[in-house]
Amino acid sequence: MKLKASTILIIIFLLTLIFRLYFAFSIESFSSDESYFHYRLINYIKENKLPMLYDQFSYGGQAIYYPQLFHILMAIFSFSPVFLKIFPALIASGLVIIVYLIAKKITNEDNSSLLTAFLAAFIPIEIHKSVNQISIYPILLIIILLLYLCLMNLENKKYFSLFLVFAFLIPLIHPSSLLFIFSLLFYLILSNTESLFISRYKKEAIIFSFFLVLLINFLLYKTLFLQHGLNIIWQNIPDSLFATYFKNLNVLEGIYLIGALPIILGSLGIFFGLFKEKKDSIILLTAAILATLFLVSIKVLSIQIGFLFLSVFLVTISSLTISKIYTYLSLTKFSSFKKYVTYLIIILIIGLAFIPSYFVAKSLPNYDHQVDSFKWIKENTPLTATIVVPLELGNVLTAISDRKNIIDDNFLVSRNAEERFNDVNEIYNTALEIKALEALNKYDANYIYFDDYIADKYKITRLRYVESEKEKCFEVIKNDVYKVVC
Repeated sequence: MKLKASTILIIIFLLTLIFRLYFAFSIESFSSDESYFHYRLINYIKENKLPMLYDQFSYGGQAIYYPQLFHILMAIFSFSPVFLKIFPALIASGLVIIVYLIAKKITNEDNSSLLTAFLAAFIPIEIHKSVNQISIYPILLIIILLLYLCLMNLENKKYFSLFLVFAFLIPLIHPSSLLFIFSLLFYLILSNTESLFISRYKKEAIIFSFFLVLLINFLLYKTLFLQHGLNIIWQNIPDSLFATYFKNLNVLEGIYLIGALPIILGSLGIFFGLFKEKKDSIILLTAAILATLFLVSIKVLSIQIGFLFLSVFLVTISSLTISKIYTYLSLTKFSSFKKYVTYLIIILIIGLAFIPSYFVAKSLPNYDHQVDSFKWIKENTPLTATIVVPLELGNVLTAISDRKNIIDDNFLVSRNAEERFNDVNEIYNTALEIKALEALNKYDANYIYFDDYIADKYKITRLRYVESEKEKCFEVIKNDVYKVVC
């Protein structure tokens, strides 16, 4: 019995969800430090019924300028801590449905659209950025793709209304909404270059959404614009970290994280849709790719986030190439081989997408040890304590222990992130007790956390100054926690 397309799509969705939940529940902690930033915002909203506008623990206390619509939604639907693992997996799995709908619009054919949805389920970089994590990017990608789907069907008033609603919501999710408005600019440029007719209706919708998203972003971040000027675009990231966040493109890394299939099939889809058929939907998605590359090149998007957006757009465009393969077979004597071609594509997806995604998910960080230690810190240190941890553990510390850190990755409003980053490195790297104490006293830090992860990060085996034969200024109160006593 032949299964309906909707049934197969549900199966793909469930397989994606099972894959994600398997890794989500294989460990107790989340697999990224950023997840714990979102975790705190969600819990704060649940407890106080308001967004968090001031964080008393980050950088010892600082204002928060971060859109929190996503966190409000998560707070509403997170009935217990376990749902904070389930709901992100549900949202990320929903990406396959949106990709299917756009692929169906592009090809008007089920087989190609279903194979594209299956490919979208296992994109290594997307797995890396969302599995077992509270991540903003799956819902951001879904809304951007829904905006594109609405734009492709704008003649329908229902889609027009949805387009306006999503255009209003997207800047309330994340400042990466700027990617959407840049893609609209590139779409207008490409359409003009290819002499593609754009209805007045669509032009007005594009112009309105462009200024709407721009205005909302300005209102959200106007204070920061006045304080930091255009530096806000680069998120006030310390110079020492800038090269790490915005490292140069590595071709092999890109192939691995995006996947060979999306790159090959997506590139062919761009060729067919842009240069051969001048297909409006492909021009729109190509514009999104150009906007992503532009924002990566001017270092507004980090390379990994750039890979994330590129991968999803290329996968969606891949549907046209897959459809062309079936069309070609139908016009030749090999039409009877369609079934085998489907099997071959599925095998390629398993070999070049699923297996790399599995190993990416398997290699995601495990913070179980740190979470246990930070729970101990919460129960055994004063509420006013400041704990030294590296940048990569700053959000985990504040979320679990409710104690102040010296630094985390919320650089946006910090005036001395560079100095703090260097001081934390000094505390871990120096062999001189006086230098360590100088940095610790600057931030009234009372405790230093040091475990195997930190030892590996700094290529050291111990904090050398804690074993000074002079007056003891550090007391070991737990295997990986040192108290400053002088």
